[in-house]
Amino acid sequence: MAEDRAARERATSPRPAVDLTDRQRSVLRAVVEDYVLTAVPVGSKALVTRYGLDVSPATVRNAMAELEALGLLTHPHTSAGRVPSDLGYRLYVESLMREAELDRTDQLMIRHQFSQVQLTSNEWLRLAASILAGSTRSASVVTPARARRARFGHLQLVALADGTRLLVLVMADGNVSQRRLDKHALDRAVPDQALDQVGLDEAANILNTELAGLSAPQVRRRAGRLGPLSGWIAEVVAGVLEESDSLVVEEVFTDGIVNVLEQPEFAEGSKLRPILEVIQRSDFLQQLVPVLTRRGGVHVIIGRENSNDAMHEVSLVFAPYGTPDRALGLLGVLGPTRMRYPRAIPTVRYLSTLMNELINSEYGETQ
Repeated sequence: MAEDRAARERATSPRPAVDLTDRQRSVLRAVVEDYVLTAVPVGSKALVTRYGLDVSPATVRNAMAELEALGLLTHPHTSAGRVPSDLGYRLYVESLMREAELDRTDQLMIRHQFSQVQLTSNEWLRLAASILAGSTRSASVVTPARARRARFGHLQLVALADGTRLLVLVMADGNVSQRRLDKHALDRAVPDQALDQVGLDEAANILNTELAGLSAPQVRRRAGRLGPLSGWIAEVVAGVLEESDSLVVEEVFTDGIVNVLEQPEFAEGSKLRPILEVIQRSDFLQQLVPVLTRRGGVHVIIGRENSNDAMHEVSLVFAPYGTPDRALGLLGVLGPTRMRYPRAIPTVRYLSTLMNELINSEYGETQ
């Protein structure tokens, strides 16, 4: 079943139109895996020695030359060895790598870690980023799951010791927003109404009944039919929902940047800075949302397959989590194109599946 799912995911990615002989496939796989391991351009003699290829170095050298002619390997001018091209990595990911499910022990450990944090807090997003980075030795990126249109879930109103009132709004997708209510504006709106905790609880109960599942425009329309206090608070709620609607990617959780800095490709930290700036920009991640949603599963973007020039030295392994009709977030890892794809892909897939389960168990299958 897992193999079928992986095959379906790969079928949605651009497939290189290259037919290789068995020998060429074996040599390309060996070159990719050796270069991922060593970061040193690969020579024919090293492949024969390390991978037990039952042919001579000259035969391997000829196969490498053929692969270079096909655009699958490149030949750095300062070295006699060869390295994979973006197309070579793509063919490896699509049809050559030996991918395994995440180890059962790792799965149980990850599930246990998630059981220790609250789903409605940002801690589980930080945990997901930490697990992805640690497991893949790459940089991780996680965004909160957000609905395409924010909807009212549940409201609490709290009288604080300093005399102010706090509005805590849990939206239908689980995101939480807090707002201190303007005391003077509230006093002017309802001069004759008690604003102690009992009065606030009564208003909250009314709003939780009247506004359940409504979007910002619907809340504004309903506000006019409510009493003075409930109507005034409903207008505040509508404003909070509208702010949420304007933020497709509100926050980005990252971890493991040091893992990328430790790679020889990015020994100069200045090379990584523009990449991190792109990842932190909400518009870049927003552009990934429809691509990942349309194709589903794990999506791999290698080097120059990315339309953003700053990302040509890295690969992204990303997946959506949540459901497109309710709330959708992104999670994945970033690293040099010389990435451990057989580890990164199943790790991202497992975290995506687990977070889907957590969302559904917490909020139910439907909203």
